[in-house]
Amino acid sequence: MTRNKLFLLLVTAVVSLIAVLSWSLSRGNSNALWEIVSKQCVPNQQRNNNPAPCLEVNLADGYVLFDDRNGPYHDLLLPTDKISGIESPELLQQNAANFFMQAWGRRGHLSREAGKPIKDDYLSLAINSRYGRTQNQLHIHIACLRPEVYHTLNQQFPTLSTDWKPLSVKINGHIYLAKTLTANELAHSDPFKTLDRYAQQRNESIGKYGLAMVSTPTGDKVLLASSLDVFNMSLGSVEEIQDFSCALSQ
Repeated sequence: MTRNKLFLLLVTAVVSLIAVLSWSLSRGNSNALWEIVSKQCVPNQQRNNNPAPCLEVNLADGYVLFDDRNGPYHDLLLPTDKISGIESPELLQQNAANFFMQAWGRRGHLSREAGKPIKDDYLSLAINSRYGRTQNQLHIHIACLRPEVYHTLNQQFPTLSTDWKPLSVKINGHIYLAKTLTANELAHSDPFKTLDRYAQQRNESIGKYGLAMVSTPTGDKVLLASSLDVFNMSLGSVEEIQDFSCALSQ
């Protein structure tokens, strides 16, 4: 490839990425979720013992569960404290709450909404990168996997290890890293800190990564991560692996 062609490719990629970023950042009120949590759910719980419009407010553990209107089977877990997102230093403190563990523990609401059990390996947790989100309050998406992603991951699971490494295939045209966790590791090792250690080894910021967690059919947990990538037109929006209609359970 000539230098001119490479330069043109780079310019095209950068311009396209800027356009996507501008579109993402212009989508409505970026504090909408925080306003719902801080001005409605928490005050209503404190005054009336009623979490509405949230599904649940857990003041002791510092989170709320919210039914996202984007899809019938789509919940969000959010902190009751102001935490902007995956890049927030509060998540890396020694006494930080394990929001991924809390989100996984609230997955049962989707089964109740569906009126039947949804298998754990159909489910996923996802938080977008700093550049791939539209809201500036940390929120973990709880939803089913897209069927094609589910089948791709099941083919990839036997090849994974406890070290981060790229999947041998792309998901939605984007590169994903993966590593396995045992159920015990999930309880005692915060996924945010796990990803941050990897990012630091590469002299990168965790904020450029989106992070997801899925379950294998045998119950082991797998972390997935995808980063801001100019050439692959990725904003690190790992929510893309999810299906809010949960076709897998139909």
